[in-house]
Amino acid sequence: MNSSNMQVARLDLATRSIDLTKALLEAITSSGSLLKGAWEIGQWLGREKLNQYELLDCLKQAKGLAFANKKGQQFFDQIIHGLDTIPIGPLFLQQSGSLGRLMAGDPNLSWVVSTVACLFQHHRDDRTVTDTLTAFIMESHRSRGLEQNYSALDAFTYSPDQTRMRAVVRKIVSSVWYNVVNVGCDTIPLPQELLSVCPKGHYLEPGDFGIVINNIHAHCPSKAILRTSHLLRDILLWLLLHYNGTLVVNVGGQIVYRADLGNPYRELEVHVASACSESSDCGAIGKESYEILRHISGKFEEFLSGSSFSGFTDLPPRPGIRQKLYDVPRMYPSESAMWNKGLQILVKCSAQSIMEWLLGVPLSAQTDFSSPGFSAKPGQQAAADQITVSLALKRVPAMINLQWSSSPASQVVFVKQPQHLDDDNLPRDIRDKTEQRLFILLRYFPVLADLTKKVSADCLCLGCSKSYGPDSSPARIRVGCLKRTAMEESFLLLAHGLADGFGVSDASSVSDISPIIDGILTLLLELVQEQKVCWDTWFAVASCIYLGCPFEKPVSREHPAFGGTAFAAIQYGNLATQAPWLDLTREHTVQGCFGLIGSRGRLGVVTRSDDQHAQFRSVEENFAIIETENTEYTTSFCLRYKKVASPMDHRLRIDEDESSVESDVILCQMDDKFYRILLRIKTNTHWRIVDPSDTFSAIIRILPSTTCEHKNQPPELSPVTAKIYTIDEVLGRWPDVILSHDSTTKASGDTAQNSPTFLLTQVLDTHLKNNIALALSVCPIAVPNYPELACPTCMFSYARAAERQPLREGEGGNSANRYIINLKTQLTEQDSMMRRSLVEGSNASTEGGPQQDKEN
Repeated sequence: MNSSNMQVARLDLATRSIDLTKALLEAITSSGSLLKGAWEIGQWLGREKLNQYELLDCLKQAKGLAFANKKGQQFFDQIIHGLDTIPIGPLFLQQSGSLGRLMAGDPNLSWVVSTVACLFQHHRDDRTVTDTLTAFIMESHRSRGLEQNYSALDAFTYSPDQTRMRAVVRKIVSSVWYNVVNVGCDTIPLPQELLSVCPKGHYLEPGDFGIVINNIHAHCPSKAILRTSHLLRDILLWLLLHYNGTLVVNVGGQIVYRADLGNPYRELEVHVASACSESSDCGAIGKESYEILRHISGKFEEFLSGSSFSGFTDLPPRPGIRQKLYDVPRMYPSESAMWNKGLQILVKCSAQSIMEWLLGVPLSAQTDFSSPGFSAKPGQQAAADQITVSLALKRVPAMINLQWSSSPASQVVFVKQPQHLDDDNLPRDIRDKTEQRLFILLRYFPVLADLTKKVSADCLCLGCSKSYGPDSSPARIRVGCLKRTAMEESFLLLAHGLADGFGVSDASSVSDISPIIDGILTLLLELVQEQKVCWDTWFAVASCIYLGCPFEKPVSREHPAFGGTAFAAIQYGNLATQAPWLDLTREHTVQGCFGLIGSRGRLGVVTRSDDQHAQFRSVEENFAIIETENTEYTTSFCLRYKKVASPMDHRLRIDEDESSVESDVILCQMDDKFYRILLRIKTNTHWRIVDPSDTFSAIIRILPSTTCEHKNQPPELSPVTAKIYTIDEVLGRWPDVILSHDSTTKASGDTAQNSPTFLLTQVLDTHLKNNIALALSVCPIAVPNYPELACPTCMFSYARAAERQPLREGEGGNSANRYIINLKTQLTEQDSMMRRSLVEGSNASTEGGPQQDKEN
């Protein structure tokens, strides 16, 4: 399906220029129909719980204060066109209706988006970006008409209006980060000629930033000079995006950079006193002086000067844009021992050792739990033909090949049965759940115990100064302790490696790593204590790295959203992750099944409104988890309309299935965070909700097929009891049993528990039909078969001998029954015809204007 067919009721910012303040004002004061853009704004206001009049007032004050130059316009083009339009299985993508993206289409307000993105290039702290943008807006209004007697000190005068505006700007900044910056729509990076002037970087405080850029932008119409002690990265980047003229950067008397950004009669010279060396402390720490001179009557006269007492020079702030994998945030002070290179290598090697061990953990089909995943045997050697974590992941994490050190951190990584693993060996006053779990993992992983022992020598906390406390209990691992910091950083690296294995290429910049630590602790404890690898946990951890979202587990039975079977997708702002197995039209294998698909846009489904029009039902929350729904039971139908079994032998001939299959989806919101996706499969006589996660579980549990050399002369076989199903009958009947808590309950046609009935499909020709049959046979014993490769005698004999562990309790029917899925040797992919017609109908309905407003 090409991208031209995917314009499903989305906000086409590339073909319209909107005036947000006018649209919002008319939407507030008019009782008529909903205006273009007002619906999206109203949705955002509702999500953010923001008053529309305060937003309107803020937008009015920000309107037209600055405009992007040609480099800035390239950034807006990236926002407008930077949307993945290829559908992933039943889910589609739509441009977000958030204000952060809508502002990119308003020529008078788009500078806000580029300014926020520019600031996030250098600052991850939302408060800093908010204060800076607020300061610029207030400074622009304060300095108008005051050129003759204006003082920079006036900018720091308290103003109630500034407090009120800051609350609105904070929401705008958050929206831009969620829906623009975190999606990967970055502004241009500083040229290398400028980055090399100082390896650390220098920045201004929010108030001074507003003063400098406002005076250069609004009060220097011709030539001007900006003198600074050091090169100010945030100022230079903003000028590259918004200054309309010639920009010249002079460092120590030498021109190092020149850019023509528009007006040839306007020029700004940036004079930097000198470049900074790597070994120096860049002069007076925290003090950044600046001076602006304007060209008047043939000479330059001082217009403004000041100093910014910033703390950024000593410890540069962390960028808020997307980061490389394994570039973990280090939020500790510059004096911390964690900056020691030897200690960092020790932490990295500990994480690397755990990852190498983790990749070798043997896996098998899940037992004793029904959620998608594997049973694991940590501490055992994998057999030659056994799958391991390394094979289950989409790719091998690059982490294990990084040259962090020439020797391992510890010879012993994991012990299967640790000693003294009980509450009596934990500190008696411990109440921190994270600390409790860290103590448990220390028992299982000697490599972590070695790490904490070596790190404690550099820690000055009371717990590390003594091996035991005054009550003879083990030393604590409190927040702030160097042991805990080292362990958490190793877990953070491990989480990056896991995301790498899922196919993630970069990471979200997060300011709080506690959700990631919570996720990786949950993952490791499930593995070593419960001996299981749960899809939900591993997918959520990888999504935390990619999206920057919180870590969530499936809800408890008492929760209103309880009932979902597996995590299928996670939405965070305008970025989303999806499970590959959600698409039943494609082939899926157990090798590489633990992966994710990252996409830009807001997830949703296409729903039919009538024969001509279609609507898009999207996820409305900034953070949402989409779970799959259980397969519908057909017990009553099977009881009422029993399918009669027939005797069959080696002369059996199986026809090719010619039934047509379609699908559509329903998206339900369960609460403010959880959604449910219902995949409905349609044949000629049956419509049924089928759980795609059951296909995923079946792929993990699938038995191998058999082959023989008998071809058209199979050995004789005594008649067996069997039923043959078209895919239409499979959808309506499988599993052809009566669901009961009594495991001895039998389906119709079963005469005894040791007298099996074979339930066969006709020869299926598409991956969709195969995946449907797999999903509906995940509990009984199912065997794939290729009639072209195996004769009926060998097929029945092989299926009769097949064994596997049960997945769920409460499945009735004869335990000796066998399900045989007959397949062509070459299956084809099948697109949903209904999905295609919906998209084409939506394209037709959105041409012409008025209908687009209605559907949007």
